[in-house]
Amino acid sequence: MDDLIAKLKKGDEAAFKQVMAMYKKPIFNYLSLLLGNRQVAEELTQDTFVKVYFKAHTLKTDNAQAAKAWIYCIATNLARSEFRKKRIRQLFSLSDLNERQASYNPDIEGKLLAEQLLSLVPEKWRVPLIMKEMDNFSFEEIAIVLNKPIGTVKSMVFRGKDHLKKQYLDPKGASHV
Repeated sequence: MDDLIAKLKKGDEAAFKQVMAMYKKPIFNYLSLLLGNRQVAEELTQDTFVKVYFKAHTLKTDNAQAAKAWIYCIATNLARSEFRKKRIRQLFSLSDLNERQASYNPDIEGKLLAEQLLSLVPEKWRVPLIMKEMDNFSFEEIAIVLNKPIGTVKSMVFRGKDHLKKQYLDPKGASHV
């Protein structure tokens, strides 16, 4: 795998295609959860890999884990730019759908509820929370991507989970389910 990264750094197109095949879907899923908008997530996924292709030579190591963290860092920075540009803070409400647009499907509604609740988590906690819980990053990997100490990352994930839990419970303490 490290030799793949070395080839990518040298501009090898086949290596780039292989790296893209490995990370395109996880990056798209990550951005989709982060932004709550699949179309913007698709655009930013493409932008991520354009940057990967043209900036691969700047990687300081051939280590595969470091390269993965670097790719996620690019995606995270693009998402942050999108937040700043458009101030995406609107929720996708189930009340906006009528019966013809979507029939009841517990999996879809559960996913929509999760996306809606995640959008309520402040960005500073949402990013590490999604990386940890959805993308199965270790605390160490998240610390590298976010350039934060491991203790800070653990605290951010905990606070994100706590915020998510509070959003899921109504003021009386009963869950929405």
